[in-house]
Amino acid sequence: WLHVAALIFSMPALADNKPLKVAISTDNPPLAYQVDGKAVGIEADLLRLLQVQLGQTLQVQLLASAELLPALERGDVDIVMAGFVITPEREQHADFALPYFHSGEMAIIRTDDVMRFRGPVALLQNNIKVGFVAGSAGADYVKSTMVSATASSCATADECLHALLARRIDVFIDSPATSWRIATSNEYAALMSLYRPLTEEYFAWAIAKNNGQLRERLNVALQNMQQLQMFEHILNRWIPVRVSSD
Repeated sequence: WLHVAALIFSMPALADNKPLKVAISTDNPPLAYQVDGKAVGIEADLLRLLQVQLGQTLQVQLLASAELLPALERGDVDIVMAGFVITPEREQHADFALPYFHSGEMAIIRTDDVMRFRGPVALLQNNIKVGFVAGSAGADYVKSTMVSATASSCATADECLHALLARRIDVFIDSPATSWRIATSNEYAALMSLYRPLTEEYFAWAIAKNNGQLRERLNVALQNMQQLQMFEHILNRWIPVRVSSD
């Protein structure tokens, strides 16, 4: 406890102690979503730890994914905790704290096709029908790497998952959150993820541009939580299968 207290009181001081407004996604399980009007998921658990680390009240706003960055840019919220992956496009609109987790896009297949797709090289066959969500990192991967495949765009992850169940596509490339979600879903019990990340992506909290003081405080809090191994407990709770990208 003395070690914990020392880490908490090492936080940079604030000129005032006004509550910070934090936006959490309503629609990105298991990273951040809502159940019965309450925030749940990895980010919701991290938010509770962050509040202790900062010694400051965090006021939660639940927003759909499309509303998060606009709310940050308008100044309606101070922090976005929504399972954001750092991308060049997002960096045009926000700054990011230190990453708290890294993974990558993953391939989801039907369980009865497991022998067909025993490794990443199998994804490069020219007779594959692959699905991706329009505008996603999975779409970028398909267009740059799976050039011999027949590609199909979906509006949502669930649309692609149903296309996979219906055998309209053979593989679905999407964020790791989708792989984690199907691992505990009865609806998608006939599907499985290959789990080996195909890309390298870094998850982090977003803050408004040019707010160096807040960014410093978040980075110190993140480092403290990592030293105390708090992250591992939370990630193990929400992520049913984790495979190293090393």
